[in-house]
Amino acid sequence: MKNVPMRQYRFSASTDAREKVENRILRELSMDARKSLSSIAGDTGISKTTVFNELNRLISEKEISFVPEINLEDMWRHEMLYTTKRMQKRDFRDLDIHSVGFSEYIGFVKFIGRKPSDSEIVKAVSSFYNPQNICGLHGRYDMFMYLVARSNIELNAFLGAFCKSLKGYRMKIRVKPILRTHGFFPLRNALINQFKIPEKYKKLLIALNDDARGQLSKNDELDKTTATYIYKILLEYGIVRRTTLHMRNSGKAFTGLITYSVVNNELYQRNMHLWCDHIAKLDERMGFYTFMAETSDPYGGFAIINARNAEYFNSIKKSIEGMNLGIKMGILIVTNTTLGNIGIRNFDMRYSKHYELLEGQGLMPRIERTQFARAKRRRGPVYIEM
Repeated sequence: MKNVPMRQYRFSASTDAREKVENRILRELSMDARKSLSSIAGDTGISKTTVFNELNRLISEKEISFVPEINLEDMWRHEMLYTTKRMQKRDFRDLDIHSVGFSEYIGFVKFIGRKPSDSEIVKAVSSFYNPQNICGLHGRYDMFMYLVARSNIELNAFLGAFCKSLKGYRMKIRVKPILRTHGFFPLRNALINQFKIPEKYKKLLIALNDDARGQLSKNDELDKTTATYIYKILLEYGIVRRTTLHMRNSGKAFTGLITYSVVNNELYQRNMHLWCDHIAKLDERMGFYTFMAETSDPYGGFAIINARNAEYFNSIKKSIEGMNLGIKMGILIVTNTTLGNIGIRNFDMRYSKHYELLEGQGLMPRIERTQFARAKRRRGPVYIEM
């Protein structure tokens, strides 16, 4: 049978046509931010010239940054191997198990009376690596924090210092441990510098965090051959799940948190997958949810969602409440970002960690994993499509 060349899409004045082109380009780059223009053109059927022009426009208009999605959940494995590599048997008794690995937390702050300015908040956290994101909120709480710490002791030390730095303000802080996540937050370089892995690996992670589409061997710190080799190792061992993108301006005017707490555990355990499934499928054009997590104390969770108007959050809340999942829900609207980035993204959820969870439960069709399937079986999860 004669090969038929793939149709080449060129820019059209039609808004729908342009949006399709945008989504195709963004989907490819969100799965592999280092993908070449030629590869994107070949895999999407869009001409290379159109890919180049549209990508430059999208980077400017949507304020896109390219970053690695770092597997923070399994970082303890790599830190443990690196820390104990040359240890003698007798040295293991002195090993502080809390010195390896990280735990994730979310914090909600309610100020009583007057509120501090953004600059005061940034100053209060400037000497700590723990906060990866701080946002202002409208609703029950005034501020949201996504926090990372090696232990509860370290977390409490940060919270104590934070309150002390803002001693002129009265506040209530509620912090909950994160049990499992779907999605990601872009991490700060201050956290990457804390990783107990070889320095060359940290330097490359920071270079990726600054610009994942840029040249890997910057400032002559790593030669090109070494940088390429380390990058492949980071992917193969799952330290980097994928290089992806985030948008500061997604075109959706509102970002909010849909929170829930479990009030009927038996009912929730039977139907818990419906919560994730419903959120993930709400917007087939991608980019609807940014982050989902299960939390404890009390057991529940939350999703960070992007929408075109504030009323949409109420309709989401009502649709989920109608599913009778045994949960109590709340809504918080994000008013501003004080530190870090929320990481609004745009990719095919079939390749997300969330999809794999549902796939394992037989609730989604199984998909092929391409050339990284063998590496995944051998060394753990790899979520990169090449």
